Amino acid sequence: MKTTTGYSGIQISLHWLVAILIVVAWFTGEGGKAAMKVVEKGGTAGFVPHVAIGLAILALVVTRLLLRLGRGTPAAPGEPGSLAVLASDWGHRLIYLLMLAVPLGGLCTYFLGLDVGDLHELGANVLMVVILGHALMALYHQYVLKDGVLSRMMRPE
Repeated sequence: MKTTTGYSGIQISLHWLVAILIVVAWFTGEGGKAAMKVVEKGGTAGFVPHVAIGLAILALVVTRLLLRLGRGTPAAPGEPGSLAVLASDWGHRLIYLLMLAVPLGGLCTYFLGLDVGDLHELGANVLMVVILGHALMALYHQYVLKDGVLSRMMRPE
């Protein structure tokens, strides 16, 4: 993957938009469950915000991933190959994996009728915990280490 000195405006916008949508999707999960019960009984759930948000997340994450692969990202702070840099790299990989897997699980549950709803819910909870860790590490870097990591996701370069 390419390395750049900073994130583009579109990368930053997509980062924050996806972050907000993931939180909203997590809080609207019960609406998705209620809609599934209607569908399981042979009814039509109509517009379900949780499902629409999940589809938007999936589309935006694919876009983010393609931009990340094409444009690159700034190097993680620290010595290349250090434990901190490896943790950052693998943490981002886990976040991307979950940001793809969770909406795909919801899609399989809602549209294909596959019985993976519990796995979808577990994945969503794990994603929230990992994202919380990600946010805490960004704050730690910004305010304790004072290395400007959070600033990189605030203004484009």
